[in-house]
Amino acid sequence: MTEPAHKLIVIGFDDPLKANEFLLAAVRLQRHEQIRLHDAVFIERDASGRASVRETQDMTPGRGALGGAIWGLLIGTLMGGPIGGLIGGAASAGGGALLGKLIDTGIKDEKVRALRDAVPPGTTALALLVSHLSLGDLQRELARFPGATLVESDLSQAAVTAVRIALGEQEDPGAGRAP
Repeated sequence: MTEPAHKLIVIGFDDPLKANEFLLAAVRLQRHEQIRLHDAVFIERDASGRASVRETQDMTPGRGALGGAIWGLLIGTLMGGPIGGLIGGAASAGGGALLGKLIDTGIKDEKVRALRDAVPPGTTALALLVSHLSLGDLQRELARFPGATLVESDLSQAAVTAVRIALGEQEDPGAGRAP
């Protein structure tokens, strides 16, 4: 069975706490198997336009270097004593840093850089990489966040319309019609 394609959804919030609350809601949807989260990235721009990014999934080069150094030190010490530990730790740190640089399993770094400019100053965006999406459940959660906006998405046009309706950005074309 093939894995469904990952889709990106970027929702903007006027308050960073609302973005955190929506991530918790998405985690709850995942726990109930209504969505599968692969990565989440917060992009916050202050009023002056300076952006900060907080990733939740990717291994950074620093994290890879630290993990590699610890394992290299341990294995090097066991195999070659103190000198082996130093050599193994240094070599493994470099390898771990390179691995962290090469492996980007979540939202691609180029996309995060582009989103830094797309997020309006004074707001926070939450970028979610998802699959196995239950659109109805996502709509119900989004409806609880008045004022949130869809910044960007690669969902189908029908799904984007449904998300915009749930956020109150667009009128429901079926509203007002008799059943």
